[in-house]
Amino acid sequence: MKKIAWQNMKYIIVLGLGKTGVSVLRYLQNKKRQDKSLKDVHIRVFDSRKNPPGLDEAKQILGGAEFLNRRWQLEDTLAADLIITSPGIDLREESIVLARDADIPVIGDVELFAQETKLPIIAVTGSNGKSTVTRMVEFIAAQCGKSVVAAGNIGLPVLELLQHKDEPDAVMLELSSFQLESVESLKLKAAALMNISADHMDRYNSVDEYIKAKQRIFTNAKTWVLNRQQQDTWPHPVTGKLMTFGSDSHPQHFGLLSGNVDRVSGPVAVTSRGNVVLRADQLQLQGIHNLVNLQVALALCEAIEIDVKQAAHAAKEFKGLPHRCELLSNNHGVLWVNDSKATNIGATAAAVEGLRPMVSGRLLLIVGGVGKGADFRELQPTLEQVDILLTIGEDGPRIGQLFSGSRQVKNLQQAVELASSLVQTGDMVVLSPACASFDQFKNFEHRGDSFRQAVEAKNVDRA
Repeated sequence: MKKIAWQNMKYIIVLGLGKTGVSVLRYLQNKKRQDKSLKDVHIRVFDSRKNPPGLDEAKQILGGAEFLNRRWQLEDTLAADLIITSPGIDLREESIVLARDADIPVIGDVELFAQETKLPIIAVTGSNGKSTVTRMVEFIAAQCGKSVVAAGNIGLPVLELLQHKDEPDAVMLELSSFQLESVESLKLKAAALMNISADHMDRYNSVDEYIKAKQRIFTNAKTWVLNRQQQDTWPHPVTGKLMTFGSDSHPQHFGLLSGNVDRVSGPVAVTSRGNVVLRADQLQLQGIHNLVNLQVALALCEAIEIDVKQAAHAAKEFKGLPHRCELLSNNHGVLWVNDSKATNIGATAAAVEGLRPMVSGRLLLIVGGVGKGADFRELQPTLEQVDILLTIGEDGPRIGQLFSGSRQVKNLQQAVELASSLVQTGDMVVLSPACASFDQFKNFEHRGDSFRQAVEAKNVDRA
């Protein structure tokens, strides 16, 4: 994408408010202050929601903009010199497609950031695990004396970084496929693609289209961090320096060393180029999949000149993020795990496969919600590792059809009550829904908090 010719701008439209939209308006305000030729640029902001988040703040920031509480039309987009979209805007909309066909730039906040920043940047994308990796890198860097700021899909909106007086040593970006759709200028010291599982099929026409959006992260990346267990998702050809990770061992890259501890076979250490850098029992996170997440974090840290052994030592103190295989309690020998962030099949598969080896008794799984067009048959191998399945929500019955003897309940509260009546010492109850939450909850955090409250209430009853 060519650098934006700001001197030619007369009419800019911003699609969508929220955190991203507000940060875009603050960016435009600063741009107008710095460049007097932009003082007469007309800015229109569209958001079809009645009271979009950030509206009052946006008006304070850029009161001269025109705020329209409606959907944009073709005449709006074709009249623009520049269209800036929030990640939730579907770029397949006819009015946007035709604007692109007319050579009108359609970009998001990440592309704006990329065209201006000179900061060292590393980034991660993928269906699952990217938030954990992002916060892990941020934590490790701080422990090792480096200032790394998390931004993008987590943390700060990227454009806020351009206003910081104290520049960080590096920026760690978590990028969604939506954000990557309009990114071309982002230069990265290293980029990682965690994994791919069918997600957002209500936004993409196929899994291949979804994969291609994710692969855009490597467009200008020096080091490519890729998953050995999903080589079918690798871009071809690999033109950057290759660094891989996986659930197996590897003499030249990151991997897992397997062994036998207390008569239980499984991964016992994370390795770098064949050398052990961290034992599994030294990490505070739950599940084997977090040993894989750590490998990605170590590879990205190495790209910003943090020694791998030093980074691994720092990772021992990382406690993880809420709602991601979060151990809520161990009551009467029963483990309750909150993995509400598992909003797709791949996340639930990773959770079950990662947690199953830790369970001496039975694994009870709570699933269901809004499937976003997913083919739940892909969950079948995962369900074979489950002893009792409880389903909730809109698409719960569809998942339940794949499991003999599944139990459908109305809501999460009932699921906890039923699970509590079934468990015995050694069992684990996991909320890992494989679905979005918005049929019964505001978001996955609300769902996870509700699960926590229900579990705490039941544990008090059993005390």
